[in-house]
Amino acid sequence: MPDPVRADNLGSFLRPDYLLEARAADLPADELRKVEDRAVEEVIAFQEGLGLPVITDGEYRRRFFFSTIEVLVEGIDPLGFVRHHRNEAGEEQELRTPTPIARLKRISTLAEYEANFVRERTDRLVKVTLPSPSLLSVYWKEGVSHGYESREAYLDHLVELMNEDVKSLAEAGVDHVQIDAPHYAYIQKVMDVDDRNAKLRELVEIDNRVFAGVDGITKALHVCRGNDRSHFTGTESYDGFAAAIFPYTAAQRLLLEYDDERSGGFSPLQHVRDDQEVVLGLVTTKRDDMESEDELKQRIDEAAQYVPMERLALSTQCGFGSNAEGNAISRDAQKAKMELVVRTATDVWGHA
Repeated sequence: MPDPVRADNLGSFLRPDYLLEARAADLPADELRKVEDRAVEEVIAFQEGLGLPVITDGEYRRRFFFSTIEVLVEGIDPLGFVRHHRNEAGEEQELRTPTPIARLKRISTLAEYEANFVRERTDRLVKVTLPSPSLLSVYWKEGVSHGYESREAYLDHLVELMNEDVKSLAEAGVDHVQIDAPHYAYIQKVMDVDDRNAKLRELVEIDNRVFAGVDGITKALHVCRGNDRSHFTGTESYDGFAAAIFPYTAAQRLLLEYDDERSGGFSPLQHVRDDQEVVLGLVTTKRDDMESEDELKQRIDEAAQYVPMERLALSTQCGFGSNAEGNAISRDAQKAKMELVVRTATDVWGHA
């Protein structure tokens, strides 16, 4: 049995300039795929060089972390829904997200599109991330999303399709499958909600169905507060909603944002089940300024008051490129922060 993963990887990395240029040039799909292949091979080598035990493709084939739906199915307008993130100064930034315009029809699987390429190129653990279906259902639009009589019907079909994808990933030898559900942290901002905890319980149960009938993988859940070009949406700590999520998710591994004052303290970890691991996202990907190893160790010790050290791990708070444009952070800082995660994890637990 492999050692527990102590230095984790949220999924996305800054794209190389040549990949961004290729996307901007609107190359034919087969030519763009070759450029993506080169970039993915480079980011695999980058992660291996850092000593990370879990490898992703950097999400280099995606415009956004949720963009898999755009390429795996027909029936999506990738820019059809408008929402906003903001930065620390309160300045808002538009984000366009995928909305259905017809009944979805599968054209590829996540294994075919992403995972197989990575699995063939590393002997380390492989992780694939995917957006939660309950997040994608937010982008259903009355009068536009033809093919479904309601948001609930769309959501049911999404769950069915995404469960197929998770099964394909397990069959392809993927080790970690991570659902990204940032909206859990700000659900009242994107849905009409009377009872937040009841709504979260409902969404968690829906998203759990993505893992139905799937064994042999580590099931993970990432809950942050939004991460788009160093902007965010959620402003609350986990205190108000952890009890509605942590005990009820099917995830064995919880990746949580703990990089700034919005994150609050570690007391919400009291709601973590005894069979769950917690990955502390203590290192920010939104800014260049560096955390110290001593600071990280102190905060890990504080978290260990609620979850035993043997069930803790360390990571960045989110990916570096949830949007292909990436966060406002340099490549040098990206490398330094990941080196810090690996080094600190090795000091604390004896290995990454």
